Parts: sequence; C-alpha cells; structure tokens
Amino acid sequence: MRDRELVFPRFGPERERLKSMLTPKRIILLGNKGFVGSQLETSLRELAPEYIGFHLGNLDLTRSAAPLIDLFDQQTTVVMTAGVKRQKGDSLEAFSQNLAMAGNVAKVLETRAVQRFIYFSSAAVYGEAIHNEAISEETPIRPTSYYGAAKFASECVLRNCVALRPPLIYGAGDTTKSYGPSGFAYAAKHGEPATLWGEGDEKREFIYVEDVVKLVARLIYHTYVGPLNVASGESYTFLEAAKLAGAVIQNKPRSKPKVDHRFLNQRLTGLLPDFTFRSLSEGMNETLSAL
Repeated sequence: MRDRELVFPRFGPERERLKSMLTPKRIILLGNKGFVGSQLETSLRELAPEYIGFHLGNLDLTRSAAPLIDLFDQQTTVVMTAGVKRQKGDSLEAFSQNLAMAGNVAKVLETRAVQRFIYFSSAAVYGEAIHNEAISEETPIRPTSYYGAAKFASECVLRNCVALRPPLIYGAGDTTKSYGPSGFAYAAKHGEPATLWGEGDEKREFIYVEDVVKLVARLIYHTYVGPLNVASGESYTFLEAAKLAGAVIQNKPRSKPKVDHRFLNQRLTGLLPDFTFRSLSEGMNETLSAL
C-alpha cells in the first residue's frame, strides 16, 4: 500500500527491520458496521495476512469481550471504533454502555497484550460547549457531555493506545443525517432545506472519512502511542458547509451560546509530515458525487 511505504526508510536493513517489527500478522476491527468502521474495513483487509471484524451482531462488548482472548497477541493490531454514537442520545445509559465496552476490552488487554491498539476517542473530550481556537493535545480535558466524558474515561482504562480525537467526521456513508456536512449533502440531494442554528457562523473542523481511513493505515505502521488530534488545522462554518452542499438554507434561533473551535495539529504533522487532508470543498464534492 502506498501510504504504508511512506512510513519506512526507502533502502537498507533499517527498512526491513522496521517492516518486520511493525507489520501485524492479524488486524481486528471492533465496530466494522458503523459509518467509520465500514469505511475502514476495506483498507484494513489489505494490510495484514488475517483480518477479523466484529460488530454488535457477533460480539456485544457491553456484556463481554471474552471471545477476543484467543485472538489478542503481540502480532495483532486492534482498531476500535465500536461505541454508542452521540446522535443516539447523550444519556447516562449511553455513557455506561461506552465505558462498559472499553472496560471489557481492557480486561482482555490486562492478560493478552497486542502489538498496537488504535482507539477512536473524540474531540468531545475538550468540551463541545467551550470556545477554543487553539485546541492541542495539551488542552485541558473538560467534557461538557456524557459522550465526551465516556470517551476520555475509555482512553484512561485502555491505556497504551493511540487515542484518536477527531472532530466531526463526514462522508457519503454517514446515514445519521447529522447536523453538518453529511446532513447538508443529504438534504440537498433530496430537495430538503438545511436548517442552521442562528446564522450557522460558528466555526468547526470537519474531517472527510476517507482521510481518516488513510490516517489509520499510516498509524498502524507507526510507533506512536498517546492522544492525537485528527485535524488539518482548518476550521469552517456550518453555513459554508451548507452552501457547498448546494442546500436551501433556513435558520432557527440558537438554543445555546455560539462557540468556535480550531485545532492545532503540530503533533500529527510531526509524526507524519507528508500527510494531507482534503479541503471541505474537495470533501463535499466527493460526498455529493457518491450520493
């Protein structure tokens, strides 16, 4: 794979040593039927001799992760996207379910270490309702939702993982019709209005799902462990996203104060200096074409 080749030195024994050390014999994806997981699956199948995907239908992680005991070993990489999404309600029940999933997997990891563990956390750990235009991995953790609190607690119990902290991920496979680029694109394609809170001028970062897939493929062959903002450093307004979708716009009064977010990505660019993200315009064009 082209992205994997960029991780290793071009020539010499150091290249072969790194490839031998970092290439997994098995990749396990926990959550292969969700929006991001289903997009990841095709890529991950190509990166190891053995691939196994799990979803709620064949493994309920809120109850137990015991079936993973015989699969986890030091030649296995695990990617975990499984979780109760914020769109299904920000409740104590969802908090408990998300934490139970992480806790049950952590119990297996206590006795069966793996080569690498990549966990999909969220930028919600910094606080969705907090204005901040310089969010780095050192920004204080201040979740303002059960979802954000559960994600950070899960990072803590999983330990020694790559904790990805993406803002809103969008793309054609997102069936939630959420408030953001995916929902606006769906509305435009179906002749429905895009409803914006206030003027829709609050700033957010939106990440195209295929960029996330590329990033995970790169990180599988990297030695980094710790939190990582999945961010280009470029923020856009919801109004810009709705206009790029070509949707008819309608407005409704805000129910919460307006706050802006912008992320710093120096850690990511330091790890993978050649990695680039699509602009919102490019990502929206691809989303609309796929729809």
